[in-house]
Amino acid sequence: MSKKAVTAIIVGAGHRALFYSELAKTNPELLEIVGVADPNPVRRQKTMEYFGFSEDMCFDSAKALAEKGRLADAIINGTMDEQHVETSVPLLQKGYDMLLEKPFALNEEDMRYLVNVAKENGSKVMICHVLRYTPFYYGIKERIVNGEI
Repeated sequence: MSKKAVTAIIVGAGHRALFYSELAKTNPELLEIVGVADPNPVRRQKTMEYFGFSEDMCFDSAKALAEKGRLADAIINGTMDEQHVETSVPLLQKGYDMLLEKPFALNEEDMRYLVNVAKENGSKVMICHVLRYTPFYYGIKERIVNGEI
């Protein structure tokens, strides 16, 4: 039984979001990048060319993307920390599932708001902890476990 790849749109086409999206290149049976939302036209163009989707799937903001309705299964949100809530909420309201970096909100009020929007719309929000396994943090953990710290 063959399973259809998850379709995703990148919101904030910076280094990390593009790194996560690389799965679409190495394992296209698992993930297909079908669009991008980014205020920078050069990043939109490069992302479109790299992943091979059409220009009608390029948006200058998360809001512009949300206005089109649900066009994919998921969002890979790689925006800056202070933009997480404002870029996530309109897309969660459209029913997208989302990969979102930490911190997913900068204060408790915004955190609760984002969580409630996700619950109300039946959306899943998966939080990235990108540094957990980097050598620096892994080394600290090892030293703690070994009683060195």
